[in-house]
Amino acid sequence: MKKSFLRSPWLLVTVMVMVAALSATLWIGCGEKQESALNPVEQVQPSFTKMSLDDPAVQTVTAVQNRHTASLMSDPNVVGTGTGLTPDGKLAVLVLLKNSTTSKGRSALLAIPNEINGVPTRTIVVGEVRAMGNTGTYRPVPGGVSVGNDKECASGTIGCIVTKGGVRYALSNNHVLARENAAALGERIDQPGRYDGKPKCSQTGQIATLSQFKSIVFSTSANNEIDAAIAQFTTSSLCSMLGGTYTPSSTTVAPSLGLAVKKTGRTSGLTRGSISGINVTLNVGYSAGTARFVNQIMVNGNFIRSGDSGSLMVTDNASANPVGLCFAGGGGASFANPIGPVLSFFNATVCNTP
Repeated sequence: MKKSFLRSPWLLVTVMVMVAALSATLWIGCGEKQESALNPVEQVQPSFTKMSLDDPAVQTVTAVQNRHTASLMSDPNVVGTGTGLTPDGKLAVLVLLKNSTTSKGRSALLAIPNEINGVPTRTIVVGEVRAMGNTGTYRPVPGGVSVGNDKECASGTIGCIVTKGGVRYALSNNHVLARENAAALGERIDQPGRYDGKPKCSQTGQIATLSQFKSIVFSTSANNEIDAAIAQFTTSSLCSMLGGTYTPSSTTVAPSLGLAVKKTGRTSGLTRGSISGINVTLNVGYSAGTARFVNQIMVNGNFIRSGDSGSLMVTDNASANPVGLCFAGGGGASFANPIGPVLSFFNATVCNTP
């Protein structure tokens, strides 16, 4: 999420899902009951040594999730779906809820089927999900600190420094650096972001110019995978995180269930967690409209907070391998783009030199 003074500081993320009242009719009446009879899915126990999307057992569950995502999204209280684990370690379809009760005061948990095509479901109340500090001035500029476009009073996070063609760039979200598609290339990028200026919203020092961003398609009928932008430095930079706590590796790692991760962000600094959902599909609400994201990563709890948008998720070990680019969160979960498609779009590599 990006911290903003001129707009709501939390970009509302309305994430996908299932209508409780409709779900019983839907699963029992047509889709679920027929598919269970014709094509039941055998629950395969996960290996625990390989829980990424290339694991056949995980692929079996994501196929069930994908097949039912559209119907699950019909309930505004269901804000997302994903593939994760039950408390006892079985692969499951995750159903993410905004509230624990329906609009009629009934338990929303009871409205969700216990299984879909033989695969267990796990309901998690994540609250209202929103697109998402280290607020001082830092020169040379490290990763994990406040940043923003000079044309708005807002602040997000520099996830890390990337290189392409021997040139260094700051990596963050489109909604942090490129004003949700509204920016022109060459616009001034400041550190800290102007929300953190003294006095608030006053102009801060320029560190870069906007170089490239992936446009967000604001539609629920089109799929986005990344919310990302880069800006070429006009000042010196450091490839390490603030304070030299760690330097991200240039070797990325695919997200996998249970993987221990950490991040450094503008608001909450260094936080740790573990990946609880992969292949997550979300409808994310921005100022400019609602955008659907697919193949996202989920971490339970407040892994990121408002202003941490753009922070880099890495493995929680000495290697600090990049895993995802954080961009959205709520009271019960945080979400990130997979880092592979981000770096591929920009043809860039994470900088890990001193």
